[in-house]
Amino acid sequence: MIKPIKKIEKQLANKLQDSEFKKIPGFPNASDEEILALSNPPYYTACPNPWLSDFIEQNSVTDTNYQREAFAMDVSEGKNDPIYNVHSYHTKLPHKAIMRYILHYTEPGDVVFDGFCGTGMTGIAAQLCGDKQVVKTLDNCNNVKVGVRRAILVDLSPAATFIAYNYNTPINILTFDKQVKAILEKIKTEYAWMYKTRHSDILGDINSVVWSDVFICSNCSNEIVFWNVALDKDKLKTQFPCPHCDAELIKRHLDRALITRFDAAIGKTIKQAKQIPVLINYSVTNKRYQKIPDQYDLELLEKIENMEIPYWFPITELPDGYNTNQAKTSHGFSHIHHFYTKRNLHNLAYFNAILDARIKFILTGILNRSSKMNRIHLKNFFFGGGGWNAGHLKGTLYIPSLSIETSVIQQIETRLKSIKTAFQSLNNLSNSIISTGCSSAVAIKNESIDYIFLDPPCGSNIMYSELNLLWEAWLKVFTNNKTEAIINNKQNKDLEDYSRLMQKCFNEAFRILKPGRWMTVVFSNTQNLKTNIEQAGFIIANIATLNKYFIISAYKPNEQSSQQLELIISDEASAIKQEKRHEKQLLREFRQYKQQKRLKKITIEALRAGFKLAWKQQDYQTIITIAEKIPNILLYEDEQVLQFYELAKVKF
Repeated sequence: MIKPIKKIEKQLANKLQDSEFKKIPGFPNASDEEILALSNPPYYTACPNPWLSDFIEQNSVTDTNYQREAFAMDVSEGKNDPIYNVHSYHTKLPHKAIMRYILHYTEPGDVVFDGFCGTGMTGIAAQLCGDKQVVKTLDNCNNVKVGVRRAILVDLSPAATFIAYNYNTPINILTFDKQVKAILEKIKTEYAWMYKTRHSDILGDINSVVWSDVFICSNCSNEIVFWNVALDKDKLKTQFPCPHCDAELIKRHLDRALITRFDAAIGKTIKQAKQIPVLINYSVTNKRYQKIPDQYDLELLEKIENMEIPYWFPITELPDGYNTNQAKTSHGFSHIHHFYTKRNLHNLAYFNAILDARIKFILTGILNRSSKMNRIHLKNFFFGGGGWNAGHLKGTLYIPSLSIETSVIQQIETRLKSIKTAFQSLNNLSNSIISTGCSSAVAIKNESIDYIFLDPPCGSNIMYSELNLLWEAWLKVFTNNKTEAIINNKQNKDLEDYSRLMQKCFNEAFRILKPGRWMTVVFSNTQNLKTNIEQAGFIIANIATLNKYFIISAYKPNEQSSQQLELIISDEASAIKQEKRHEKQLLREFRQYKQQKRLKKITIEALRAGFKLAWKQQDYQTIITIAEKIPNILLYEDEQVLQFYELAKVKF
């Protein structure tokens, strides 16, 4: 029997008084009040969840005749799915891809564990294993048992588990729609005037505003508006003449113009890069127009800038870090609120002040797109074919020289539509339990999990605690990064530290998994993970691919499985050789791109492999040269390729 919610909340409050409970690895940085406010026990806690074992006992299924072979097929699954697109994250696997592994390795009712759950796609996958229509759309899933599986989702990041909770907890669509629309009306009543612009004798609704950095000419010291000099059809020029003295300039050699102002929120005078509005996209009776900002627009911005925001908003200082230093160095952004224009910050603060806990899912969904990290998609801007708001550069806190301010009101409306579409395909049952903390220490009994799916951090690829800071500052609960398994010199963590932290997680996975059962691990060219997995006691049976990643299938041996060990070790060695041959083939293809003036046939995998090697060798020129040969539609389609290109331009 599920206890009354108020009683369970009291139990969690009492648990938070226990000093030993707070010593659990990965316990987040936050006050008890903020942890309780974000949690919905027993299904979700913004701290280690004390009810994980209870969840397993309620859902335990015993199968003494369990036998499975390794899932040896390569998997390819697209990301264009309404559920997948409801909320962004730095790395996210399509839930339909994960479904294939769950269906193969488990029975209906089995308990699945994901210790690096991110946005909770494993939970969605476990739930949709009970949907016959969805299962029918999956290839190579003909002889599987359709039925809901149960999921335990754990992540170190409170932002991740909050998103996972909202993804995996049912909502009444009609009630949710009604509540959000009522809030929208309040925002429009109070602040719609902030997103107005003149159109002849009437006012239009602003959709977005392009803001441009301003640079200083190194020859004549005059200001140069980047928008006015850098546009070249569907690309940005990195070299251009000064409009004042005709001196030939290179962007990376120029200093940004700075503005000095008093920041009342932090009580300090600050210096930041100067940014000015250069283009407004707006609508009048459903028809779109564009204009250069006029006197009305500039006076409106000045009025908003001089207004005090009467609602709470985060003023968290950016810590020293790999990603956080990007915005500090380029634009002087030292605190979270600096990532937003005053107009968007005002509206976000009001939205946050009047929403309830579940609607906060919309807030986190629009925070990045409401920021100055938003980039312009130049090809679409000049030639059409799609929206020209390209979003932020994933995996970074990069501030572009041309950013797009998007109306918060329109974003709420768009996000509401996407949530309604996505959640109609999910049932109203809660099949998951979610915990915030480190997967190296989970409150789960020995040998009680039926299957494990892990997509762990890959060394130095993504700095999750830094990137999640924008979300967590608004949620008021922060990642405790002491046990964050990454390579980051700002945290004094090298490859050895990463390997040590990952070893603890795999040891814990081995402890909680039933003998003879399977674990699937997603990885990206990280040899150490294989060693960690084997040292924990697992036997690696197969290595395959899932989209751009490699997939390890490993199992926890029992008496029956030990006889197969010799054969499996042989298979693993063969798989590793195959992986290395594949990488060499991709790099060989990439070298051919360097010799071709015009690229006729391009493989995304080869671009990723080549760009990664060039970045490691600090060969930024090669990345830029080849990227500029690629059609923009392909360049902007792949986040990893685009990220290498954007960062190479900054470095070169």
